[in-house]
Amino acid sequence: MKKALPFLAVAFSGFLVYLFDKIWGNSIDWEQFKSFKIGQFLTKNITVGQILIFIALFIALYLIGKRFLIGKNQYYNRKQQKLRNYNNSNIQEAGILMRWQVYFDSYGNPFIADLNAFCTKHDGPPIRFIHNRCPIQGCENSHNRFDEDGMKNAIESDLIDKYNR
Repeated sequence: MKKALPFLAVAFSGFLVYLFDKIWGNSIDWEQFKSFKIGQFLTKNITVGQILIFIALFIALYLIGKRFLIGKNQYYNRKQQKLRNYNNSNIQEAGILMRWQVYFDSYGNPFIADLNAFCTKHDGPPIRFIHNRCPIQGCENSHNRFDEDGMKNAIESDLIDKYNR
């Protein structure tokens, strides 16, 4: 079947040419069409105003097309996209960086998932907490246990507050 597709495409395009010629062929002045020269078209006087109008129409059509064709394919609306970008928090005093993902339930209420805490009290990149503590012995965050449920509740409360504004 794959080998037959090019032949079918050529046959179908030939049929379309035949159909075009039968429908509109008599109404076209073919002698004038054959005498058209690209040089004459390029030497036409085009004003700056015509160019500006063309550019403005092109931009308007592009924005309308982008709004209606591309905008509909997005799963989240603009407000939800903005809230999804709020996905981390750095607590300087405690030396803890938190990252999460924002999702929405079937009613549109935001909630977080994949809450991860990192210790920033060390040189180099942040170190992920293991069992709600910093894995480096002697670190202040290795002695204090991180309350994941309480922090998740606080973040979700903040998200709902930002979403309702």
